[in-house]
Amino acid sequence: MQAVYSLPGIIQTQEIGGAPAVRGSGPDDNAFLIDFLPAGYVFHDFGFSIFNENLLRDFGVKSAGFGSRYGKATGAIFDVTLREPRQQPWSYTVDASFLRVGASAEGQITDSQAMYVSVRESLIHLLLKLRAETIEEEEDISFRNYPRARDFQLKYSWLVDEHNRISFLGIGAQDETAVSLGNESDIALIDPGVAGEARLKTRFVSEGVNWLYTDDVNRLQTAVGHLDEARHLSSGNGAEFSNTDSNLLTIKSHYTRQAGKHHALGLGGEYQRARYDYDLRFRFRSCTNFTPDCRVNRGPLISARDSITVNTTEAFVEDRWQLIDPVAVTFGAHATHNDYLDETYVEPRVAAEWQLNAQWSTHASWGKYHQLPRVGQMVPTLGNPTLVSPSATHYVVGVTQKLDHGWSWNTDVYYKELDNLIVDVASGEQYVNRATGTAYGAELMINKNRDERAAIRGANRWYGWLALSLAKAKRHNELNNNTSRFEYDTPVVANLVASYRINKALDAGLRWQFRSGLPYTPIVGNTPNPSFPGFFLPLYGDLNSSRASPYHRLDVRVEYQLNLRKLQGSVYADIINIYARRNGGAAQYKPVPGSSDYTLEEEESLPFLPSVGIKLTF
Repeated sequence: MQAVYSLPGIIQTQEIGGAPAVRGSGPDDNAFLIDFLPAGYVFHDFGFSIFNENLLRDFGVKSAGFGSRYGKATGAIFDVTLREPRQQPWSYTVDASFLRVGASAEGQITDSQAMYVSVRESLIHLLLKLRAETIEEEEDISFRNYPRARDFQLKYSWLVDEHNRISFLGIGAQDETAVSLGNESDIALIDPGVAGEARLKTRFVSEGVNWLYTDDVNRLQTAVGHLDEARHLSSGNGAEFSNTDSNLLTIKSHYTRQAGKHHALGLGGEYQRARYDYDLRFRFRSCTNFTPDCRVNRGPLISARDSITVNTTEAFVEDRWQLIDPVAVTFGAHATHNDYLDETYVEPRVAAEWQLNAQWSTHASWGKYHQLPRVGQMVPTLGNPTLVSPSATHYVVGVTQKLDHGWSWNTDVYYKELDNLIVDVASGEQYVNRATGTAYGAELMINKNRDERAAIRGANRWYGWLALSLAKAKRHNELNNNTSRFEYDTPVVANLVASYRINKALDAGLRWQFRSGLPYTPIVGNTPNPSFPGFFLPLYGDLNSSRASPYHRLDVRVEYQLNLRKLQGSVYADIINIYARRNGGAAQYKPVPGSSDYTLEEEESLPFLPSVGIKLTF
């Protein structure tokens, strides 16, 4: 899944962990599906993707203008598909490196049934232990529980007959850490109330049953799934905390039929029942990305313990109409209703494809999309239950050319209009739909494939791609009539990926990434902290009016395949940030102990980090 960050228009919001921002939208604007059902998250807070890469079949990113079968997102869709378990004798794999350790097992149960299971844990905590004294001395932060990231995947598949397959999927992930914030840690110098122990624990567990029917003209997929997700955060030795738990039941079915030579019809429905439980006590103020001082300028202490239930019903219909052999048009609509905000939307979507000749093709799409506000923005006490769902309109047009010897290129131009965005206010409403936004850009992808069936020589020894994105993203606050850069506005993003097969056993690869630095809001002064005499709060200038230095990094990997009598596998070596670039493409202000001053510092990226590992299958 880390490969998605090498695709056009996708940036990693944090160098370790975090979630993707796509084409001028934020991480919270995306939706994640795993084998047809919703997922909690697909990237760890402390680590990498939650998936064993050997189990992935497709990570299907729909960056914009996606079809009518998708809902609940105004940004992008990450439609992840895990491969089916193999009908083979049982095999066992151990994979261990300086960064992560894992084990998996796969095999057949009967002639028509098979399964696999994978468990993994990151080893970032061991790397942090090596720097613990430096971090404590420089940052006045000590670890009580080093960051840990764990995940598991289990899939069982039963091929009932040539038309029917039933599968069960279990998947889960967990991230946790605990630190002690000293009196001279950055945040405690501004807000002494957070000093002491702070804890974070996130997790999700998902189970689902899928039934897939296919024949020459029909495809029917039906699934039932349950998602249990939790996020627990505390600070100030537990004096302040926010615990949220959610349970999501999903029943979903999609049907597609090839109706003659010219039409492919699709329709489907989905029902979700989501229950959100929250228990919290903290100094609260409403916050959005329009407010730069949310982290430091806190509100009054509040306590709340309650739950809400949101029932959502969705349906879609679409027709892919082959007008003439080279031209196809897809007309569709997505309808949704939720009972909590009492909203009903019918969203039209259109796409067109034109195969100009054997090499050239062009495509275009347009659609309208909605997404529920975040739970904290629409619950009583914390939010505003009279909000409406933020919306987006996507426009995309693109061209693709296929060349000889595995070469191809494609380009997309896109434009997004965002409406009913949510702004925080100081009144009792907390949040209102009083902002708009735009995002637009152009992307180029040059790709070189390797033909695995041909002899490994000459140009067929390597594959790779170059992805280039030029973009602009803005937000407009109607309350103060201010237009500013979006917090993830990234004008230039470039990624170069290449892998070279030296011989049958030895491969070498690299990934170079570059992006513009992220925007930040400058501090122009300070004011006494009314809650803590002797401490100061920063005064901010124009929102996101400054920009950090560019971020770039080169990673390399060498892998040697082992083929022993009873063991197969590989030995590999990775070097992250081989030329030791220090800045992380973002900037932050740090308070100076004993004064009211702040210093501007570039965030440091991962250091020069070598790692070796071994993967064995027996």
